Amino acid sequence: MLENLNDRRALLERARTELIENENSLATLAEAKGEASKAGREAFAQWKDDSDWRTMEKDRLTVLIEELSREVANEDAAEASARLRETYKRRRAANGELANRIVNELSRINSETLALLREIATAAIEDVTINAALPDDLEPLVSAHVLARAHPGRARQELSSKRLSLWVRSDNGAVVGDPDAVEDVGNGRGVIRRMAPLPNIRCHKASFEQISFHPAEAPIRPIALWKMRLADAKGPGFIFDGSELTHPSQVLAALDRAAQIGEPRDRPIETEVRPLGPDKR
Repeated sequence: MLENLNDRRALLERARTELIENENSLATLAEAKGEASKAGREAFAQWKDDSDWRTMEKDRLTVLIEELSREVANEDAAEASARLRETYKRRRAANGELANRIVNELSRINSETLALLREIATAAIEDVTINAALPDDLEPLVSAHVLARAHPGRARQELSSKRLSLWVRSDNGAVVGDPDAVEDVGNGRGVIRRMAPLPNIRCHKASFEQISFHPAEAPIRPIALWKMRLADAKGPGFIFDGSELTHPSQVLAALDRAAQIGEPRDRPIETEVRPLGPDKR
């Protein structure tokens, strides 16, 4: 099909080129009509033959271009359809492989995560029990998930500093925003002159320290690690949802329920009574 399509494309391009050349020839003939009529009957007859042939050729090329364009478009559509089907076939196979990976890998990840959550909840309960009985010389235990995930915070850290001498207003000590507006009158004093009746503003130089620093960062306590939801690898729902759980004992109960989700269950049986139509009585 590709060779056939390429042949049609070549024919189409050649037909378009010939149509342009033919249009140019018709334009030239139109300009020569007057001269041909002056040259005599035979010259005009020759002009007429050329004009008729060019007009007929224009019609032929126009029809040919329309036909070839339609055929090329149809073949393009057929090739696009074939490519889509091939892409669909590959994607369908890849989706099947990915689905198997989701079941296998997510099942493994869920199993490991559920075991970790159980260990975290059990440790948190034990932490509370131990902390409640601690003597004064021992600091309370910090839960494992807090040790692992908390942001400890950082103190302010100064990087560099330098002394600055800035113009300030003598009346209120405010730093002058535009130091170029201050006229230096010597001895560390200056003045901002203003149009009457506004009074001039007296200024003086004051020392400042410019400090570059990393700002302090407050510690951030993480939310409990069990506040997560685990998608069921083999079903549409969740095997664990800890978003509303507030106590480790609730987590252990939810984990016990999650362990039962994977167990095989018989399909439910229901019974209904339906009236029979006349043709079934």
